[in-house]
Amino acid sequence: MPSHSPPPFVGPFDDLPAALEPDAHLIRRIVENYHGPHLHDLRAAIDLSHKVEARHSGHPSAPDGLAGLLTETFDHLAAHQAREEAILFPAMLSGMIDFLPWISDIGGEHDDVRGRLEALKQTAGGYQAPADACSTWLELYGLCGKLDAELREHIRLEEEVLFPRFAQRLRELR
Repeated sequence: MPSHSPPPFVGPFDDLPAALEPDAHLIRRIVENYHGPHLHDLRAAIDLSHKVEARHSGHPSAPDGLAGLLTETFDHLAAHQAREEAILFPAMLSGMIDFLPWISDIGGEHDDVRGRLEALKQTAGGYQAPADACSTWLELYGLCGKLDAELREHIRLEEEVLFPRFAQRLRELR
């Protein structure tokens, strides 16, 4: 049975480029369109990966170890996103001045996520299933490819739009 992500957040500024969105709306869009759906999709990918690894053990293209990598990615991402939601985003919206070190730490965690995505892609053969792959395997790789693209876009929004916006404001205050 296919797993579906929750519908995306749609708000009054969705027709604007992210760079023009009000702060609270952009943060809400990141949380609702990426944070929850990423964890939802990772859980589904973990379940699918366990099935594929068990069913196709011994196949030359089997993604051995993918479930473990997905689980590690889930754990890392859940903790990372919880820190953003509990500490960084509220600090940014409240006007607190001392969050720049958090942006640096989060940037390092984003580098770690990119490394995990590369490991997932390598383990999953570039998300290209073999010709004899079953529907579960195809669904798994489709979901992994979707996660890869959406996580990279999520990181881009934070690093190229959200964080520079707030860092600039802090520099102006100093």
